[in-house]
Amino acid sequence: MKTRRFDIVFLVLLIFFNACNPSPENKGDTAAKGDASNVNIARLQQAVSARPDSAGLRYLLMDELLNNGRFSDALVQNDSLLNMDSINAGLWYKRGVILLESGDTTRGISALLKSVQRAPMFMEPLLQLAAVYANQLDSQALSIADKVIGVAEEPRPISQARFIKGLYYSNVNDKAKALAEFDSCLVNDYTFLEAYIEKGLLLYDQKDYSGALRVFERAIQVSNTFAEAYYQSGRCQEALGNKADAILNYQKAAGLDKNFSAAKEALERLK
Repeated sequence: MKTRRFDIVFLVLLIFFNACNPSPENKGDTAAKGDASNVNIARLQQAVSARPDSAGLRYLLMDELLNNGRFSDALVQNDSLLNMDSINAGLWYKRGVILLESGDTTRGISALLKSVQRAPMFMEPLLQLAAVYANQLDSQALSIADKVIGVAEEPRPISQARFIKGLYYSNVNDKAKALAEFDSCLVNDYTFLEAYIEKGLLLYDQKDYSGALRVFERAIQVSNTFAEAYYQSGRCQEALGNKADAILNYQKAAGLDKNFSAAKEALERLK
C-alpha cells in the first residue's frame, strides 16, 4: 500500500500553488505568519469596506482568506466578484479551488466545469478536473489530460497532465501504464519532484526496494531539501535491512520538515 502524505486532489492543488515542499518552519514562525495574515485580512477588509466596488481588492481579500483556510469567507468574496462578472472563467476556477480545498468536491467540479465552459483552453481548471476524476477512478481524467497534452504550448501543463494520467493508472492498478506516464512526465521535466515520489511508491509496492531507492535518491539529487524523498528513501533502506541508513534518512526528513510526523514515528520505532 502506498504511503502518501496527501490525497491526490490536495497533492495536485499543492503542485499548482508551488507548495509541495515548503520551507521548514518552527512554531514561532508559524504563529508569527498567522498574526501577519490576520493583520493583512483586517486591512483588506477595511479597504473593501471603503471601496466595495473594487474587484481588485476583493480578489486580494479572497486569496488571503483562502490561504488561511477561511473558505466560507472566501466564497462570500467570490460571490461578490461573480455578481460583478459572472462570465469570468478565472473567478469560476478560483471558486472551484476554494470548494475543493474545503472538501466540497461536487460543487468544486461544477465550478470548474463552468470555468472551462467559459474558456475551453484554460489549462488550470482542466488539470484540476482531471485530478479530481483521477481520484474518483473516472476515465474522464485521461481524456481531459490528453486534451491538455494536445493543446498546451508550455511544457509545465504537459508534465502535469502526464502526472495526473500516472495517478489515474496507479489508482486503477495499471502499474505499467502508471510508470510509463511518470517516466514521460520526468522526461519532459526532470524537476517534477512529485513524479519521482509516485514512481518510487509504485516500485516500493512491487517490493523493488532497490529500484525505488534509486528513484528517491534521484529526487534528492534534484532537490536536497525535499523531505519526502528522504523519508521514502528511509523506508526503502529499512525494507532492505539497512537500519543505520534508514535512521539517517528519517532524521534528515524530520529535520527539514518539523511537522513530518511519519518520519518522527519511524525514528521512534527504530530506536
